[in-house]
Amino acid sequence: MNRNVTKIAAILSLSVTFTMIGQSAYAATTAFTPLKKGMNNTRVLEVEKMLDALKFDYKLKVDKLYNSYTASNVKKFQKKYKLKQTGVVNLATYNKLKQVYDASKKPVTKPDTSPKPSDQTQTATLKLGSTGERVKELQKMLAALGYKVTSTGSYDESTRFAVMLFQSRNKQTLTGEADSKTYSTISEQYKNNKDQSNSGTTPSKPSTPPSQNNGGQNSGSVQPPSAEVPLPSELTADEKEMVQLVNKERTSKGLAPYQVDMQLTKAARVKAQEMVDKGYFSHTSPTYGSPFQMMESFGINYLAAAENIAQNPSVSGAHQMFMNSSGHKANIMSASYDYVGIAVVHGGPYGKTFVQMFLKK
Repeated sequence: MNRNVTKIAAILSLSVTFTMIGQSAYAATTAFTPLKKGMNNTRVLEVEKMLDALKFDYKLKVDKLYNSYTASNVKKFQKKYKLKQTGVVNLATYNKLKQVYDASKKPVTKPDTSPKPSDQTQTATLKLGSTGERVKELQKMLAALGYKVTSTGSYDESTRFAVMLFQSRNKQTLTGEADSKTYSTISEQYKNNKDQSNSGTTPSKPSTPPSQNNGGQNSGSVQPPSAEVPLPSELTADEKEMVQLVNKERTSKGLAPYQVDMQLTKAARVKAQEMVDKGYFSHTSPTYGSPFQMMESFGINYLAAAENIAQNPSVSGAHQMFMNSSGHKANIMSASYDYVGIAVVHGGPYGKTFVQMFLKK
C-alpha cells in the first residue's frame, strides 16, 4: 500500500534572483522546444529575423507566426548547411542558424588593427555555439555559484539560461551572452566565494527582522506583520487558502505578507491550465517560453521575478512540499519580492496543478 507514496506529487521552482533548485520532474527546465508550423512566440520571431537577415526570405513574414513559408525557408537553410531537411527548427538547426547569423554581423577589420589572438580569446563574447576552455571555465564558475550548468566546454542552452539568470540577479542587460563585463563579474563573484570557503567563513545572511533580534528580547516593542491582506474576490477558495498559507509563513518570520496581483494571477492560471491541457510539467511553456517571457507577454513589468510549480492532490500538501524544498521555500520567503499571483487548477496526474509567480515591481 505504501509503494505509491513517492508518486503523489511533483514540484519545480525557478527564479531570476535565486538559483533554480528543485526536483527535475517530467522535463528539464532548460529544454529546447522545437519550432514548427502553427507556433506563435518570441523564439519564432527571432528565427524569422535571422532568416531574413541571411536572405532566406522567400515570402517570409517576420511576424512571430510559424507558417508554411517559414518552414520553406528553414528547409532551404537546412539544405545549405547539410542539416536534415524537416522544416522544423530543432536545437541543432537553431544553434547553426544563430552561429551563421552572428558570424554575418561581425565587421571586417584590417589586419593591422585586429586585436592579437591572445587578446581576442580573453575578451570575445561567449554565446550559443562558442566552444573551448574559456567556455568550460565559465561553466565551472557558474556551477560553483549554484547555477545548474555542466562544464562541457560547449555554450549550450543551459549555459545561456544560467548566464541570463546571473545577469538578472546582478542588474545587467538580459542577453544570455557572456561579454567581457558579465564574464568579469562572474569571475569576481567566483573568486570571492572561493576565498570565503578557504577562510572558513560563509556568505553573510540577510539581517534578521527586528522582531527576531536579540533572542526575543524587547519583542514587545515591535509587532510582527499581520498575515491578513485584502484577498480579491476573483480568487478561488483554493487560491485564497494558498495565499493565506504563504503569508502566514512569511509573517511568522517577520516578513511582510505578499500582496495579490490579479494580472499576475491570470498569467499563472493560463500557465497552470496549459500544463493540464497539454500534459507537460515544466517552467518552459511551449506557447509563451520561460516564465519571464510569459510575464512580458502579459504586459507585466518587474525588477525581479520567480516561479514555483507543483502537482499535488491538496493545497496543504503542495504548500508543505514547497516549504520542504530549499529552492521553493527561498522564493516564498524572499524579501526581494512584493507581489504574488497564485493559480490552482483542477487536473494533472496528481489531482491539482499549482503555479506561484512572484515579482518585485
